[in-house]
This record gives sequence, C-alpha cells and structure tokens, in this order.
Amino acid sequence: MNNYRQMSTTEPARHKIDRRVVRTRRLLRDALFALILEEGFDAVTIEEITERADLGRTTFYLHYRDKEDLLLQSIGELVDDLIGRMAHVPLDEWSLQIDPASEAPSPAIVLPFQHVAEHAHLYRIILRGEGTYSVSRRLRDIIVQASDAIIQVLLGREKMATLEPQVPLEVFLNYLAGAWIGLITWWLENEMPYTQEQMALMFQKMIIHGAPEIFRS
Repeated sequence: MNNYRQMSTTEPARHKIDRRVVRTRRLLRDALFALILEEGFDAVTIEEITERADLGRTTFYLHYRDKEDLLLQSIGELVDDLIGRMAHVPLDEWSLQIDPASEAPSPAIVLPFQHVAEHAHLYRIILRGEGTYSVSRRLRDIIVQASDAIIQVLLGREKMATLEPQVPLEVFLNYLAGAWIGLITWWLENEMPYTQEQMALMFQKMIIHGAPEIFRS
C-alpha cells in the first residue's frame, strides 16, 4: 500500500518535470535557429538566445555547455526523429531494386527526402555550413551509422550471413553519406524543384545502377 502511494504521488511529478525540460529545450532550439537565419551562427550570443526564448542564462547552462552544444544536440534530435520513423518502415519496403513497371522508388528511400521537406528550414541551417566543422562532421557520422544499420537490416532480410563488398564498407558508407548530403543541399538551395518521390527515384537509380545506367543510350 505504501509503495502504491509513493508511486502515485511521484510519478506525475516526474512526467511534469520531463515535459518542462522538453519545452525548455524546444524554446532554446527554436530561438537559436531563428537567430541563425537572421544573423548567422557566429554572430549569435547566448544572451540573444535566452532573451529570444524568454529564459535565463542559468537555465541555458543547465542544459547546454554553449551554443555549439545546443546546435549539435538539435541535429542529433532531428536525425533521431528520422531514424525512429525509418525503424517503423516494414521490411518488405526496404527493397533497393526499382520496379520497372511502376518506376516507383523504395518507400524507405523516399522517407529521408520527406523528412528534409518537412524540416527544410532546419536542414538549410545545418547544410549551409553554420557552426564549426564538428557540426557537419556530426551529421555525416550519423548518416554513416544509419546507412550501416540499414545495410544490416537488408542483410538480415535476405538471410545473408556475410557481406563481401568490392570496396571497404566504410568507404562506401562515407560515399553514400556525402552523396546524400550533397544532393539534398542542392535540392534545398534550388527551392526543391523536384518532388520528394522524384528525388528518391533519381537517388536510387544513381546509387544502385550508377553512371552506366544513367547515361545509357
């Protein structure tokens, strides 16, 4: 009985604190992104961030070391959301082969382009080089890790115990990450002239079939 009373009084309080933390971090993140768009990352100060978020400097330092830490964690949260959504894609939608009849891209490849479109202003901030080198390095590393996880899913689905690539896997994964980052950077800079599905199909063709297929007569 005592245990029940203790749980019923402390559990709601814990969730209330969790929600407050989430709200505080969201306010700081939104303030940072808005200021970056106005001034550029280097010009933004902690004082401006806290004033825009209507929070105190002490509150900021309870959550982040500095503005770069805030930016890095915001990138991590953004990509974690993408990875979480991709984890719910059914295995039968992970195929890398294009159906010649429908010419439809794999839903698993469309999803990242959908995510970019939904959060275009955040991706623009990240991809235009705001912050230090560690910011862009962090994004590339996350994509490499996610790509590796995707490959392992595909191997498990095909019941392949081992993989014998013609180039080291780490080389391919970094190539893939660089190609994707470069492509979505161009897409955003040009105001997304193609749909998400069109971008996914073109990316899939380039990655899977390569130049010989793209430039065939």
